[in-house]
Amino acid sequence: MFSAAAPVRADWEDPKLEGPVPKLNPKVMSAHPRLLFGPEDVNRLRAFFRSDAGRPYRDVLVGYLPVSQAPKQAKFLRDATDGQRQGYWRLPTVALHYVLTGERRSFERTVEFMRFLLGLERWETGKEPDSGMSAANIMVGAALGYDWLHDDLEPKFREGFRRKLLHHARAMVHGGHLRKNPGTHYWQNDPQNNHRWHRDAGLALCVLAAYSGARDEQWILAKTREELDLIARWLPDDGTSHEGPTYMIFGGSHLLIALQAGDRCFDARYLERPFFKNVGRYLTQSLVPDRSGLFTYGDSGGGLGPYANFLYKCAAVHRRRDVQAVMDAAWRKSPKAFDVSAWMALLWRDPTLKPADLADLPTRAFFDDLGLAYLRDGWRNDSAAAMFKCGPFGGYTLNEFRNRHDGRYVNVAHDDPDANSFVLWKGGGYVAETDRYSRHKRSSNHNTILVGGMGQMAKGRPEGGTWSQPGGDMTQMGTVLAWKPGDDLTLIEGEAAGSYLAVRGRPALERFRRTFVWVEGRYVLVLDEVRALGEVEITWLMQGPDLKVVNAGERRYELIRGQQRCPFRVAADAKLTGQIAESTADHRGKPLGWRQLQLQAKAARLRVVSVYDLWARGGLGLAFEADGPAAAVTVTGPGFTDEWRWRAAPDSRTASTVVGRRDGRALGGLDAADTLRRPR
Repeated sequence: MFSAAAPVRADWEDPKLEGPVPKLNPKVMSAHPRLLFGPEDVNRLRAFFRSDAGRPYRDVLVGYLPVSQAPKQAKFLRDATDGQRQGYWRLPTVALHYVLTGERRSFERTVEFMRFLLGLERWETGKEPDSGMSAANIMVGAALGYDWLHDDLEPKFREGFRRKLLHHARAMVHGGHLRKNPGTHYWQNDPQNNHRWHRDAGLALCVLAAYSGARDEQWILAKTREELDLIARWLPDDGTSHEGPTYMIFGGSHLLIALQAGDRCFDARYLERPFFKNVGRYLTQSLVPDRSGLFTYGDSGGGLGPYANFLYKCAAVHRRRDVQAVMDAAWRKSPKAFDVSAWMALLWRDPTLKPADLADLPTRAFFDDLGLAYLRDGWRNDSAAAMFKCGPFGGYTLNEFRNRHDGRYVNVAHDDPDANSFVLWKGGGYVAETDRYSRHKRSSNHNTILVGGMGQMAKGRPEGGTWSQPGGDMTQMGTVLAWKPGDDLTLIEGEAAGSYLAVRGRPALERFRRTFVWVEGRYVLVLDEVRALGEVEITWLMQGPDLKVVNAGERRYELIRGQQRCPFRVAADAKLTGQIAESTADHRGKPLGWRQLQLQAKAARLRVVSVYDLWARGGLGLAFEADGPAAAVTVTGPGFTDEWRWRAAPDSRTASTVVGRRDGRALGGLDAADTLRRPR
């Protein structure tokens, strides 16, 4: 039995609880299942499982059953992917199948799984024994199996397994959260780390499934409530992830599972927070127009993925018909992609929520925590779209946490030095590109600028490393000063001078202002203003899968992806020299092969204007005249002449003045009154 298999370490002994015991929901805690649903929900879940609406998820879950059985070897002891495979995919699949069908073979397979786990001294060895990612996911499956089969388990076995769950909860808290295991402790410092969310899912489910009210269980219960309160408190209201949309998917379901169990057992209201209302909107808008993948920033790539099923619960709680529609479409397109997590969809999809029409999804979206904007002309497969980004490493919420905790180290390893960068999409692919999961994080991987041959960095942290590192006050690295969406015209303006610090003889930037102007159906206009505290070499960057010079004297170029072409023109108020070279952009150390235009000028002040024929209008013309702080920009095309008056902002905290006219009629624009008053 368990008591002989896993002796308790002396330093895992719980201290005396200081303060009150957390209050629990007596109704939930008096019965099993209790974690994600209760006995009163079983008939409803079974009805959905048998229904036509539930059939897609039922068929996929049943198809995954043959492999959902106890492993012959505990590879997960040193393999975190296998920890997910066994604990997060297979054990919940077979256990839920028993709940929904009553099939004895599924009950027996679940018990075999649980006996296998009970007989192991550890659920993870290696660098983080019993407190790593693998143990966390095994804990999730073990707790769900125990909770869902509780009333049908043999009493002696059930009690042994209950004690095993509490043992591993203590191992996670003492060895992991309290840092008693050796290691780099990269995940314990801040509440937004997706690896922390995996561990918290295992911790919360084990404690809340096994808690009996005994005095010696009260400290671990209090630590669990404290942990859930912490991670919920510091979720960004807009639902974003500074690490990238892929990392939000990788950790989002674990976060939701932990907090949903907390809602049920503590009578908390975690899932009602704005984060869970908006995370589905964020991931929906992160989709490229044909929904084949996600717009990439940070260390991201791929599509929604199986763990995205947590969005069904977000949609159900907040009645987000748009989010449910996107998830339904993803299931219709690739049901096998969700086989490992069909159990989540069967628990969380609400058949009473009627999905929206995908064609009605918003085509403009701004997320203020990261300074992140998405624009598109529709949700057709061939729609044109863009992503613009200007914010600090970590986003504002994480930086607020850091600054309230005396500049504590926070994990921004997956963030990129990409403030004031953008990408362009048309015809099913990128024409203006960025990097992927880069091994060398540097601004030359992005469509932004270099100063003195160097890019953006936090104080004391040079660019080019495998992981970005925090340094100084990061809140001023980049910020969006204006966001003005409209049907035909949308403008967003970012300021990123705070990312270009004085270093190795390079003077600091006083200003790097970029105004991104989306003139739907006609062109994209980008206005850049750079000011340095002394003359510097400024390199303006633009890259794509391929790129060619059309006319060097007129600064006409073309971004190329397969058969897709996006001509663009550049003008400046200083002499530019240029070349096309291979970009440094990489994916896990392998060069991506993007071709990059590098335009250089030596100046203390520089303005650059560029215009992109994203809708293939043909024959776009560009004229630029500067007069002190004011400038005139004229964009011509088939049947139109647009005149823009551009005046520099008086300081680094105020929006520029950008006003457009066409044929004597106002197009719209920005002025100081449009300045966002959001920076924290």
